[in-house]
Amino acid sequence: MSLQKQAAQGVFWSAAGNWGYQVATLVVFAVLSRLLTPAEFGLVALASVFTALLKLVTEQGLADAIVQRADLEPEHLDSAFWLSIGLGAVLTAGLAAASWLIANIVNQPDIAPVLVWLAPVLGLAGLSSVQRAILSRELRFASLTLRTLASVIVGGIVGVVAALRGYGVWSLVAQLLTIEVVGVIALWTASDWRPHFRFSRRHLRDLIGFGVNVLGFRILRFFNTRIDNLIVGSVLGPTALGLYVVAYRILQLLINVTTAIIGSVAFPVLSRVQDDRPRVQNAYYKAIRLTSMIAFPAFLGLVVVAPEVTRLVFGPQWDASVPVMQVLALAGLVNSVLFVNGIVMKSLGKPSWRLAIMGLTALILTTAFTLVVSAGIIAVATAFAIISLVLAPLWMWGAHKLITLEPGRYLRQIVPPLVSSLAMAATVWGFKPVVGDLSLLWQVIALVTGGVASYGLTLWIVGRPMIKEAVALGRMSLPQRPARAR
Repeated sequence: MSLQKQAAQGVFWSAAGNWGYQVATLVVFAVLSRLLTPAEFGLVALASVFTALLKLVTEQGLADAIVQRADLEPEHLDSAFWLSIGLGAVLTAGLAAASWLIANIVNQPDIAPVLVWLAPVLGLAGLSSVQRAILSRELRFASLTLRTLASVIVGGIVGVVAALRGYGVWSLVAQLLTIEVVGVIALWTASDWRPHFRFSRRHLRDLIGFGVNVLGFRILRFFNTRIDNLIVGSVLGPTALGLYVVAYRILQLLINVTTAIIGSVAFPVLSRVQDDRPRVQNAYYKAIRLTSMIAFPAFLGLVVVAPEVTRLVFGPQWDASVPVMQVLALAGLVNSVLFVNGIVMKSLGKPSWRLAIMGLTALILTTAFTLVVSAGIIAVATAFAIISLVLAPLWMWGAHKLITLEPGRYLRQIVPPLVSSLAMAATVWGFKPVVGDLSLLWQVIALVTGGVASYGLTLWIVGRPMIKEAVALGRMSLPQRPARAR
């Protein structure tokens, strides 16, 4: 199978996994949002800030190093596995022991027992990172997709049942633990690789040289995406954080069904052709083109229909999340195309460049959030959107230094989807009074249907080759039955 076809099928399975995961997660989240309070969501969100950070330390960026490395030996895998296991065990014990100290620091005493029960996710992360890296390196996205769907569905069932039985915040804890456990079981079932009892410092150094930059980048990206949660939760309390988290959850959903799909496939593909700059450049423009076609209408559409979607999915008690959601959607529009630039830097062996840019971003965001948080959650979201736009040239510079971007060619990738998305947003906005007398469900159906039709028609007029290319890639990505023997 050609690399292009492998990549196309990788996009298909990555999309299936992401979309299936997001749909299942959204359904579960919508049900839980009607059974639990914003304060309960906020409490778990605040605890997750610490578990997510330590989970990155457990993985050490070694999974990405395994995917990127051209020559991989068995000792690389064994050494990475045992280091991840050891770190996971140490950090699990450390987080449980420090739970009350953390609770005092953030001035939320109820978070301590939640941290104790969520601590095992760190050990589970150590069990799964190498297996996941192997499947990704081999472009076996079908196996990763099935693992993702199985974990979220089982975890969702556990969480909803627990909430119906009145367990409150512990239903969210049970959901997160179940997702991790099922994910580990599914990964070990899908992969044939098993660790051996050997540990090589030399092989580990090979991976850490790359992985430490990935780890640093991810820690800084973590602060960029979670420091707002920490500041809002500590200053404004769990109820305000719960409202902010709902808005951010929708942003994350759109990111996962748009840019994350392209990124998960682009990294191993670009890593394979990293020594052929013309191929890398062509792949880059194609990734930008496809990302723009998917992400631009999604984020601009959310800006317009956020009030109706929020009330339909989560209920009127979450209306305060709507303006935050709209501002964050604009930030997502900017970050969607910049995401590919970071993938290029990592694939071409320059993760330190991403690290430096993300470090500056983390510093600026932390300062801005601290200054504006007293003005409320809308001010925090606005600061995030403005800073994303201001720092965009840095991400463009990094990609340009590696593959020499052509401004005219770059604009040709993003202008047709952007024009079509703006036309779609204007059409949906003008269509709102027409459907105002319908039930909320039918309003959303009518607005989304009209938006999709408007976007498709406009893109067909201004960017017809893009649609044809997307259709061709779609056909190529579909799994094919083996030919019958004659």
